[in-house]
Amino acid sequence: MHRARPARHGSPGPVAGIAYLETLVAPVTWDSPNAPNPDLFRPLRSPAGEQMVLTDNVFIEQVLQAGTLRQLDDADLAAYRRPYLDPGESRRPMLTWAREIPIDGEPADVHDVVTANAQWMRTCDVPKLFVNGAPGALLTGPLRELCRTWPAQVEVTVNGSHFLPEDSPAEIESALAQWISRLPQSI
Repeated sequence: MHRARPARHGSPGPVAGIAYLETLVAPVTWDSPNAPNPDLFRPLRSPAGEQMVLTDNVFIEQVLQAGTLRQLDDADLAAYRRPYLDPGESRRPMLTWAREIPIDGEPADVHDVVTANAQWMRTCDVPKLFVNGAPGALLTGPLRELCRTWPAQVEVTVNGSHFLPEDSPAEIESALAQWISRLPQSI
């Protein structure tokens, strides 16, 4: 999530709007309803994560399909696999990302950034588009309700689990186009 800066001297600032979906908008704990699946993410954050991601490619081979409502076809999966065909370091960014999700305050630097972003989103008047998933996976329950309190926000709901663009690409495209067309044009 990009941390936008407040506008100065009446200018709109560098961010015209923020569109978001299926992300952690505030820190979580392992026992919160919005925590990533502990059965997957605890091992990823241990030495076992090396095998799971660098060798077994767990995000492409299991998590991707589990996070969509529709069955991904061979062409879709081939496109996702393409950058990660060779086991090893090409897959490292996925492992690093999994280990950087702030859970129970760790890692502390990311926890602090996510906390600051949540506080800023709660008070800023930058236009926001919240693409809500039905049923959704991560941005549900308490975090969904938190998002709904943020000012200057439009919410649209699309069918989907975690990877909403895979389940509802046309609906998201339409929502983005409509929302962008209403943004101030001064940037």
